[in-house]
Amino acid sequence: MMTKYWLAVLLMIPMQSWADPGGFTPAEVAMCEALGMPSDGGRYQGHYCEGLIYLNRAYSSIGDKRKMGYDLSVAIDNFNYELNRKVVDKDRQAEFHVGKARALKLLGRNAEAAGEFNKALDCKINSPDVYQALADHFHETGNKKKALEMVTEGLKLSPNSKGLKRRYTEFGGKLPYPEAADKTPSTKESKAEVKPEAKPGVAQQPPRDVVGETADKPTTPPDVIPQGEPPKIGSPKNPYCRFCPD
Repeated sequence: MMTKYWLAVLLMIPMQSWADPGGFTPAEVAMCEALGMPSDGGRYQGHYCEGLIYLNRAYSSIGDKRKMGYDLSVAIDNFNYELNRKVVDKDRQAEFHVGKARALKLLGRNAEAAGEFNKALDCKINSPDVYQALADHFHETGNKKKALEMVTEGLKLSPNSKGLKRRYTEFGGKLPYPEAADKTPSTKESKAEVKPEAKPGVAQQPPRDVVGETADKPTTPPDVIPQGEPPKIGSPKNPYCRFCPD
């Protein structure tokens, strides 16, 4: 009985050397700070950052199945934590699904990984890293048309992304690159903003330069764009992703 006890202790020693690394490295802390999330998980979506950290560690541990398995298990737990919170931010949800999909893929659970990639498609996507991950997934599974579609949509939102530009030409896209999406409200949308009978579903914005305007007053001519800075659309871009190659 005593022999079995000491054998168990000896088996646990090497495991603890990597299972409890004693905190995050300066590079990992810098990644969390670049994402606006402190590494201690003490603020909004800290578990997402920890998921990325352990996913990065898993990539570095390829060849060591035990350590990689542990890192991926911790990463998936952190991504699941965020997904179970049902955060309203759809862009963040897409990142959670992609992170989990990558971890599942490293574990060889490809069917589950595909399911997570597909769930990311149902979310609002503003991150070029998410578009890159989806494009790579579809390209690797043989759906080249869908892969190019993901790259094209990503470039419309992030026209300066080097990773998306490279994939666009590699996946058969024709130059010039897709034009950036026009984020300036159209004249039609501007008119709907000041009409009380605006149809449901049309985004309502505070009217600009129309103080005192009545319904009898002529509306803005079609060839005139209302002055003023257009509203910012979408959430901030993911500024740093250590495991997403350009």
